[in-house]
Amino acid sequence: MDESTFASTMTFLRKTDQNGGELEMFTTNFDQTQILERKIGSTLFSIDIGDGEEAIVIGAGVAGLSIAYELLKHTKFKVTVLEAQNRIGGRSLTVRPGDSFTENPENKPGTSYTQTCEFTVEDMYNLPYLNCGPGRIPSAHRDVLNYCKTLGVKLEVYVMQSRSNVVYDGKSFVNSKNKPTTIVNRRLANDPRGYFSQFLYALPELLDIIKKSDDPTKHTKFLSFVKPLMDALTDDAGEVDEENKARFHAWLKKFGDLSESGIFEKTSRSGYTELPGKTMLGEEENIMPKLDFTTMLESEFWNLSFYQPDDFLWQQTSFQPVGGMDMFVKALAVEVQKLGGTIILNAPVTKIMRKGHRYIVNYASGETHETITANNCFSNMPIPLLQDKITPGLFKNADFEKALNIVFDHKEFLRPTVKVGWQSKRKYWQDPADKNTVPIFGGISWTNHPMVQMWYPSNDYHQNLGILTGAYNFSDNAIDWGDHDPAWRLNEAKEGAALLHGEGFADQLDHGLTIAWQNIKTQRGGWVDWTKIDDQTKDPNLNYHDILRIRKGNILKRAEHAPHESAEWVYNTLQEGDDGFYIVGDQLSALPGWQEGAVSSALVAFGLCVKMEGFSAPKLRQVPFTAQLVEGR
Repeated sequence: MDESTFASTMTFLRKTDQNGGELEMFTTNFDQTQILERKIGSTLFSIDIGDGEEAIVIGAGVAGLSIAYELLKHTKFKVTVLEAQNRIGGRSLTVRPGDSFTENPENKPGTSYTQTCEFTVEDMYNLPYLNCGPGRIPSAHRDVLNYCKTLGVKLEVYVMQSRSNVVYDGKSFVNSKNKPTTIVNRRLANDPRGYFSQFLYALPELLDIIKKSDDPTKHTKFLSFVKPLMDALTDDAGEVDEENKARFHAWLKKFGDLSESGIFEKTSRSGYTELPGKTMLGEEENIMPKLDFTTMLESEFWNLSFYQPDDFLWQQTSFQPVGGMDMFVKALAVEVQKLGGTIILNAPVTKIMRKGHRYIVNYASGETHETITANNCFSNMPIPLLQDKITPGLFKNADFEKALNIVFDHKEFLRPTVKVGWQSKRKYWQDPADKNTVPIFGGISWTNHPMVQMWYPSNDYHQNLGILTGAYNFSDNAIDWGDHDPAWRLNEAKEGAALLHGEGFADQLDHGLTIAWQNIKTQRGGWVDWTKIDDQTKDPNLNYHDILRIRKGNILKRAEHAPHESAEWVYNTLQEGDDGFYIVGDQLSALPGWQEGAVSSALVAFGLCVKMEGFSAPKLRQVPFTAQLVEGR
């Protein structure tokens, strides 16, 4: 972000005093933290803002409802939300028995797939559901969590990882019949630690050998890698610090569960061949044998998102709303209506025009068209879908219009993603037939199959049936799956499920649903990728890490302000809005693909709209890298 920008990030913290709502804005940048607090009887913006004026919000997604909520709660604007679909939420779609959704593949004109949820209901007061869009709220997402607290949305823990989850690499880990099989997460988590701890345990002796060698300079590169350890293990005179060496060995014994002599033999952390019971406390002979190091290396299990739960946005604790993710948007919608806002469903916008300082928005209403005018317009629809809605003369700022056209010209801006949901008997993972297999309660299993992953429910553990996310894939896998009909996708997902838990498990999977977000005509993707705006990353042979390396290299060469027409320039220009027209959504945030990004974009637009004292939109010096932030790659 640009260090010259006063407010590079912002969170609104709400509380109520006897004089009504109190709004604080917390702002930070690289070298300072400043808090602007409204004193009693004063505000950060005019108390008459919006008086006698109207605001139109296009799209009742998370950001659309958030900006409507902020305007209604803190200003005098009259707010109308126009939603193209017959429901609120946008990509925050939760389906329950009886709910339907339709795909319209863009590359197959006239083709549509409508699916209806047919999950069996065990408890009428606790309906089964599938989160087709967002599925978790990280604990770092403070704006969303604050909204949930303010709006009374009940939360429960979302389990990102269980050590009982499994990994299928399809090649290296094999069973007694030499056929590929799964390996339990806890073994891949703990056995490498044991091996590495053993290797490190011997390092002080190796360093001593190098020091006493005829020409230690031959090992300069190696010594540079282990310099922090050398500094810790030697004193000022270069002699071994025996106390720190002892500490180092003690740490490694605990870290890797090593023997007294520093050897990794096996560890109970990786599980047992026979589970500890009432009469057996876990005898040494029942500890799982250590995995072969060469086999682990050849499996390349780390490429199967094995360490994603350690990445910042996926670290525990995460949450989910009780009853489904859409409980969050429903609570927002209720507040919008309580505060006097209007939400009109089945109202797809067809044209956005301008006359003087007012916006004129046409929308379909059944067989007819309606018109609504307003002083401010907030668009929550995906940016590329604005292209056929805007009219000549709509924008005053030529740079804003140019930035929009640059996005329109890059068709890969919206990225594909596919999800699959199944209803399944929980006994297959919560009460496995093999009594020495630890049950799975929540978390994700990973596979090299194109389904990529399987999520186990983090709720209603005592029910007989549960809803599994039976696939969640991106990029080329998602493009391939989205080009096929739902029946094909479900069949593929069953094949992947069989690799994880066997044919019997796959055969009983029922009431399958699948959604390819690129086929939903009001979305055309699951999230955006700002790196697609720049031509230097268009080489089809580049993987995401190559793209990130190129972009980071270019960023280091840039001045503080992003160069004209770069992805950063486009992003920063669009975020500023144009004379009362603002774009909101996770698409225009530092967290694309996350609800937190949607809320933060709405708060930025609110600050700009009301001309909040001391506030300016955060300027990015580097656009977000979606592959890492959303897909964990």
